[in-house]
Amino acid sequence: MEAIVESIASRQDRTIKVTIGTQEVDSDIAAKLFHFRGNYIKLLISDSNISPMEEALIDETKIKDARKLKTKSQRLRAVLYRLWEQNGSNGEFDLFYDNYMEGLIENIKSQLDN
Repeated sequence: MEAIVESIASRQDRTIKVTIGTQEVDSDIAAKLFHFRGNYIKLLISDSNISPMEEALIDETKIKDARKLKTKSQRLRAVLYRLWEQNGSNGEFDLFYDNYMEGLIENIKSQLDN
C-alpha cells in the first residue's frame, strides 16, 4: 500500500508516534486497517520498491509485544494505591504502603516453619 508520512512525534516514554496517510482505499482494506488498531504489527517503510527478499524477511520476523508490562510488585503497588484512595486517602500513600507491606510480610513469615 502506498502512503505518506504525515507527522512524526516523540513521546514521553521515549517512543515515536508516526502518522501515515493513505490514498483512498476500498472498504475491505479500510476494515483490515481498523482491525490493526491497538495491535502490534509489522511495518516495512521504504521509499523504493520492496524486494521479495525484504518481504520474506519481514514475514519471518516474530512480533514481540513491546508494551512495558508491569511486574507483579508494580501491579501490587498500583492496587494498594487504589485501596488507599478508596479508603479516603488518609495520610501519605508511601506510609500506607510501607505499613501494609510490613503487615503482609509478617503475615507470610508467620506461616513459615522455624
